[in-house]
Amino acid sequence: MDLCVFGVDDGYAEAIIRGLRASFLTEAQYQQMKNCASIPELKSFLEETDYQNCLQADNPQIPTSILRQRLKKKLADEFEYIEAQSTGTLTKYLFHLRCRFMIDNVVNMIEGLKNKIDIEILLSNIDPLGWFPEIKNIKVLEGDDYSSLYRDVLIDTPIGVYFMKFLEESIENLHENRTLNDIQNLFREMKPEYIRTSLKKMWLEDFYVFCEQELMPTSQEVLLELLKFEADFKTIQVIYNSIGNRDLNTAAKIITTRKQLCPTIGNLYPDCEKMYLQAMTLDTLREAVKGCDNYRDLLKDAPDPLKREEFNVQTKTLDDIMYDDECRRYALAFDGQGSYGVFYSYLKLKEQEIRNIIWLAEMISRKLAKNHPGWKKIIIPFSHLGK
Repeated sequence: MDLCVFGVDDGYAEAIIRGLRASFLTEAQYQQMKNCASIPELKSFLEETDYQNCLQADNPQIPTSILRQRLKKKLADEFEYIEAQSTGTLTKYLFHLRCRFMIDNVVNMIEGLKNKIDIEILLSNIDPLGWFPEIKNIKVLEGDDYSSLYRDVLIDTPIGVYFMKFLEESIENLHENRTLNDIQNLFREMKPEYIRTSLKKMWLEDFYVFCEQELMPTSQEVLLELLKFEADFKTIQVIYNSIGNRDLNTAAKIITTRKQLCPTIGNLYPDCEKMYLQAMTLDTLREAVKGCDNYRDLLKDAPDPLKREEFNVQTKTLDDIMYDDECRRYALAFDGQGSYGVFYSYLKLKEQEIRNIIWLAEMISRKLAKNHPGWKKIIIPFSHLGK
């Protein structure tokens, strides 16, 4: 039934996103980029693609950081246009997609203010997809009043609900006789990646509930599967990255930290939770996830995290392996009709394309030999399926 009514409110926005699929770079175009000998040559090539208008005003010797910002701004403009064509549930859904980028921006702003970086520099480097007007109201940190900084975030941003929940959970984990000084020290010493991972876990769980309760069956079927995979991906990342982590020096601390960071949704949760929380080697992690989907096969070629010192540019990392499978799944979402899955998939696949371009730009700027293995470390959207 939902396929019959989907087009009434959301058909035009879906048609736009399906039209934008044609803008993805092809395998032949990636090969041409690999043959570029300089950044000006790469920029000149990109100006002949769908990225033409966003780069024409820049200097030919464009820095990689500016190139990334221009590509993201183009994606943000496309997304903003789609938002302008949306109504009702789709508008709420697209806002949820933006929250992930808002979290990145706010965490980066907080960490920048802690490190006394000028607020104008911080604002110039935010991700356009996560822009919201209130971000300019985050106050400059005075003295050691870290709790005040977090309160400003809670009050002024659209993602304040996640910060509130995070702070409540963090304070609860302190001892019963905690003082204001204990809370100040907690915020001062907390690493930004821990904050980011915790907030994104909360966002993912919240987004899953939204999709489960608000979307029509066809969109639910596609998105819940994608989000379950993403949750499993995050869980595996957390466990993998904590193996051999010197900051987590006791088994109890490792398990507690993992439990705080691993999503409580997905194919792995709750059946495999006990095993993966206790996994202290790559082999025990493989054993913990072997019953779910193809995760054991994905981990088969992952390098041992206990041998991180041996990793180099030739190493196919866990992220490389998971991103490859992720791209395949997101590309398949375009096969169905009348689903919100295409909006999420388009965003994720464009992020991968931007990562590819920036990676190649770095390879070109370093003037690495064309037979260097680093040139192969890109994942081309839709290459699994053929365009």
